[in-house]
Amino acid sequence: MKLGYDQPATRWTEALPLGNGRLGAMAFGGTSQSRYQINDDTCWTGNAGTAHGRLDELGSTGPSHLAKVRDALERGDIKGATEGEYRLQMGWSQAYQPLADVWLESDEPAAGTYRRWLDLDTATCVIEWTAGGRRQQERSWVSAPDGALIIERLVLDGPGIDGGVVLTSPHAGAQCELAHQTGSLNVRLPSSIGREQNTQRVIYDPAPGASVTAAVVVQLNHDGRPERGLTFTAARRILLVVTSATDFAGAREVLHGEAARMLADAETRAQTAATLGSAELHRRHVADYTALSDRMRLDLGVNTDEVDVNSLLSKTSNDCDSRALATVIFAYGRYLTIAASRPGSRAMNLQGIWNENLLPPWRSNYTTNINLQMNYWPTEAIGLPECHEPLLDWLGELASSGARTARELYGMPGWTAHHNSDIWGFSVPAGDGDFDPVWSMWPLAGAWLCRHLWERWEYSQDDRELRDRSWPILRGAAEFALHWIVENQDGTVGTSPSTSPENHFMLNDGTSSGLTTSTTSDLAMLRDLFASVVQCSAVLGISDDVTEAAQAALDRIPTERITATGRLAEWSEDLSDADPKHRHQSHLYGVMPGEGVLAWRDFELAAAALRSLDDRGDRTTGWSLAWRTLLRARLRDVNAAHEALLAFLAPVPDPDNPGPSGTAGLYANLFCAHPPFQIDGNFGITAAILEMIVQSHGGRIALLPALPRSWGTGHVRGVRLRGGVSLDLEWENGIVRCGTLHSSPGASFVVEVGNETLRIEIPQTGHASIPVSKHPVIRPF
Repeated sequence: MKLGYDQPATRWTEALPLGNGRLGAMAFGGTSQSRYQINDDTCWTGNAGTAHGRLDELGSTGPSHLAKVRDALERGDIKGATEGEYRLQMGWSQAYQPLADVWLESDEPAAGTYRRWLDLDTATCVIEWTAGGRRQQERSWVSAPDGALIIERLVLDGPGIDGGVVLTSPHAGAQCELAHQTGSLNVRLPSSIGREQNTQRVIYDPAPGASVTAAVVVQLNHDGRPERGLTFTAARRILLVVTSATDFAGAREVLHGEAARMLADAETRAQTAATLGSAELHRRHVADYTALSDRMRLDLGVNTDEVDVNSLLSKTSNDCDSRALATVIFAYGRYLTIAASRPGSRAMNLQGIWNENLLPPWRSNYTTNINLQMNYWPTEAIGLPECHEPLLDWLGELASSGARTARELYGMPGWTAHHNSDIWGFSVPAGDGDFDPVWSMWPLAGAWLCRHLWERWEYSQDDRELRDRSWPILRGAAEFALHWIVENQDGTVGTSPSTSPENHFMLNDGTSSGLTTSTTSDLAMLRDLFASVVQCSAVLGISDDVTEAAQAALDRIPTERITATGRLAEWSEDLSDADPKHRHQSHLYGVMPGEGVLAWRDFELAAAALRSLDDRGDRTTGWSLAWRTLLRARLRDVNAAHEALLAFLAPVPDPDNPGPSGTAGLYANLFCAHPPFQIDGNFGITAAILEMIVQSHGGRIALLPALPRSWGTGHVRGVRLRGGVSLDLEWENGIVRCGTLHSSPGASFVVEVGNETLRIEIPQTGHASIPVSKHPVIRPF
């Protein structure tokens, strides 16, 4: 599959992303000036001391502030509760940073013919063009085995070229040094992104260890006449090897700031890689990449071997045939996962690993009230469990930081985190004392994130990993949650204070607020967390006070309710939404990512959830539209799910002026528009497309549960499902024609095939055939 273009990128959102989890590059595809914008996933502002914001200044007053907030809410004094919550705000998360730009320049006229593409089968960007009597090709890739960006320029016909390589950085004070065929750039990142009156500013701190120090090294090999520095003359073959190094060694480690040490490390890796030559470097890269990418394939019955992206975006929007673009965007989601998240790398942020701004939107941080989680929604199912590792590893860092936050801010055991974080494990409420509580007062990020730990086991059935890594984190999150809940007069338990992330309701005086008690999303997340802890303890044979308390709490948490208007309620009482079309739909957590509301079991609640989605509509921001598509698919609302998918696949109307939040779409490089760019939508829609084809929730597997009618024929192979099983499936005219389950001998699964529900047992071969369906799926809605 090749994503093709007929001109170089003129905007960042037209450049093509490359990556190996640690090192990222945006390839612009120029000819006389070819730009590669470089990121290193460890390049953030801040340091190990910034994880707790201003918590050191709080003293022992945190629990008393919380008590005052709770007292004000009990009295119905929302204004007083809000003012009390301001005192719990502890500063801001740090920001992800760009590193440098590498420019390959040559003195030649404008290109005649031109073509560039991203080959998703080999994770390679290629441009070919003619200019000045020469036919040239440039290939680039970011290698995981060799830890480097590789750029190879070839003159296929005509005389050699003259040119050179330039290193630049957007950071103040970056120092460039040139030696024979080697160049290096030494960069000191900002120590923080400050905030003053709702504006951000870059702050550089000269103190040693105050900020990340990074280095970029370029090794130049060519067959032209020798020149000084990064220049070449009459060259027909040019090889650039770009490596990076930083002094980040972990969230709790002190930054050493020794530039010479990092330069030596980067130079050694660059020189070692360069000696292998381009052919061997590419072979190693492709072998590593395809070992992951080839595990799974989706085919919707159309040819997507080579597509012109701009034409496909326009065609899909005009004729509403989603098959080709859905196939491409699904494959692209898997590609981006492999490129941005590998074992040993940092977890993906709001932009994956690609960012060119010193002041990126929303700091390009870890936004943990949906966006970070969405980055990893499809990872297990699409056959890339290794790529889930960075998030799961980071949760240990967050839990460590969150334990101090729970203890000092709230006077509670366990651990907690709020809606913003970073690689340092920032876990306190964001804000400077006047930030709206709908963003800052949400201590349930840990509860939501713990779902990833439990789902990891559901897919892998790895009891050792569950015991050694997941259980302590799950238990700690549950321990905090058990102390966070409050007892209601009717004997139930709830939360106070409580928000439904980022949403507001109307007050009687015409103003709005988001601060209340026991929102639906809070209760759904707590049920989910406590259920996971109880199930985990059963698997591991563990029983302790936290497990017992979690089981007792499960029986006292109210379930979702239906409003007088037939919607699934968002608030503990019927209130008017300040924004009826709001982008968040956290009150539907029990539908997805949770499993508390299942379409085949909970008919009334499922119908109420659909009514909520109907009222919210499809005109929303990119990641939200991906979530709504996924919710529709899980609820088996076929037509509406496909309509939402088509809305997501539309091109951004004007990339230079994408419009307000709510004007979703895809940029030319298929990045999702929030707007601006956020990568979570790419991963959310990847999960949604797969959810239309197969689901595995509540102990059963459903085949073709939300298949669009236009996707009549197709097949998938290598889909991973909950229960430690994988699936190959073919269908024709919307009916299952053949399929195979792969799992451990003796395993048993409940499978929906057409209008039948069957139990299929895995024989000693480890493979079981799925009976041919005689009828299409009968859907509840």
